[in-house]
Amino acid sequence: RALRLAGVRIDITRRKLTELALEQQAFTDGLTGVLTRRRFLDLAEVEWSRSQRHRQPLALLMIDLDHFKSVNDSWGHAGGDAVLRAFAATAGEVLRGSDLLGRVGGEEFAVLLPQTDRDGAVVLAHRLQQLVHANPVLLPQGMAGYTVSIGVAAAEPCVPGGSVESLMQAADSALYRAKGQGRDRVLLAD
Repeated sequence: RALRLAGVRIDITRRKLTELALEQQAFTDGLTGVLTRRRFLDLAEVEWSRSQRHRQPLALLMIDLDHFKSVNDSWGHAGGDAVLRAFAATAGEVLRGSDLLGRVGGEEFAVLLPQTDRDGAVVLAHRLQQLVHANPVLLPQGMAGYTVSIGVAAAEPCVPGGSVESLMQAADSALYRAKGQGRDRVLLAD
């Protein structure tokens, strides 16, 4: 039978909150609130494996805000930041909870669409483009309209091989063709 009991009690609430804050900083873009490039790629790899294992389609959009330097030049960096945040919010309106949105460059975003074939991805890309047109950003100096160019690539479940990286390269190639053809358009990868 025990005569004495000794123990130590430590409140680790502050430590756990700090860990959560650091994780949030590592996984979330501080300006737009979407996934960081690294977190997007990590989660995209998981989705890629799942789509291959279950033989489900997977699509990816690469999106560039057109002439973003001129947005910064016209409205200042605070205006450019507001446009980036507005785009992220607009994209969030058309995406499902299972879709992944990440900021992969300064004004470049990627969207991974699980269980979505290329036709579905093209429809979504056009919806996003229309929402961007319909929602200019209200800034103290006025309304800042902007456009987006979007490259679309899809991995069909019956085609073996490939990777997230090859899917991104295909979508990026389509994006650069869209920019080369005058911007403000959606193009499908070859």
